[in-house]
Amino acid sequence: MKKKCLGTILCMIMTVVMLTGCGGNESGGAQKSAGNESVEGAEKTPAQEESGDEAGQLQKSTSEAETAENYTIGYTCPTLNNPFFVGMMEGAQKAADERGVTLTMLGGDNDVTKQVQQVEDFISQGMDAIVIQAVDTTGIVTAVTQANEAGIPVLTTAETPTGGDILCAISFDSYESGFNGGTYIAQTLGEAGKIIELQGVMGQETSREKSRGFAEAIAEYSEMEILASQPADYDRAKAMSVMENMLQTFDDIDAVYAANDEMALGAAQAIEAAGKTGEIFVMGNDGTDEALEAVSQGTLGATNGTPGYIQGYIAVDIAVRHLSGETVPEVINEKNTVIDKTNLEQADQILKAVSEKDWYWLEQF
Repeated sequence: MKKKCLGTILCMIMTVVMLTGCGGNESGGAQKSAGNESVEGAEKTPAQEESGDEAGQLQKSTSEAETAENYTIGYTCPTLNNPFFVGMMEGAQKAADERGVTLTMLGGDNDVTKQVQQVEDFISQGMDAIVIQAVDTTGIVTAVTQANEAGIPVLTTAETPTGGDILCAISFDSYESGFNGGTYIAQTLGEAGKIIELQGVMGQETSREKSRGFAEAIAEYSEMEILASQPADYDRAKAMSVMENMLQTFDDIDAVYAANDEMALGAAQAIEAAGKTGEIFVMGNDGTDEALEAVSQGTLGATNGTPGYIQGYIAVDIAVRHLSGETVPEVINEKNTVIDKTNLEQADQILKAVSEKDWYWLEQF
């Protein structure tokens, strides 16, 4: 009887011990597993490491894609009331659309104070890059410096500010543009004739350089004479008024050279009103649609095509390349081509060709 009771007791004790041991191991295992998930730096299995790397790579790839698609670029130009700048902004917008970036385009109403405010607004908006075609190359310097201090790259088209750090200056050779105009007119007139020059805004570098190039080209021909050089501020109405005065002042005018097409068209209007269309050769500069039509009709003799459309396209292209990590040139030199009736059919290619095969500026990298 005692042995039976003792055996029963021993069995009961062993059962309790076994149950307690099993329960303890299950609890401890669960706690250890939970601990491995929550403790930073715990070892991972190869499968966990591979899964984590893939997630990290995916997150990085997604982040980079979002960044590339969400670059923001602010672009300010002298005015959007001039067809040249309208074309420039159309080219810039095309480049932005192709690259999936957001472009904000503004005209400064030929007021450098307004342009400075626009650049300051771009800075406060956190633009990734800013493009400036300055009304005044000195007055814009404070805005360029502010962008530099904010760490925002600044690119310029046509006008190069006299101070501040410029990532890339994209510009025509304005001297060459004026020189081409003077040479073309001299040759058209048989190297002898009297000319009126309509200048742009003389506070701008491009205007001064065009005028200098034009004057030096004409100086190479002993029988060519510049009767008068007068600013008309790139404005058609002002040019028409200036030309009316010139027609009253000078009896013998053989040609007019205007630093942009708007002034050339204004001069042509004054000449037409005076009944002298066909008697006075008129040449513009830019290659705007209306000027090309005037060349076709014979109202203008020629225009020096300095493609604003391509200029705007290049500016955005270079900005995006920089933001994407490419090293870009400090200067991009653009082309200009005289367009008259002999090559009028190629005008669209000359002025608006921006397919990849036409990216001539990459040769300057």
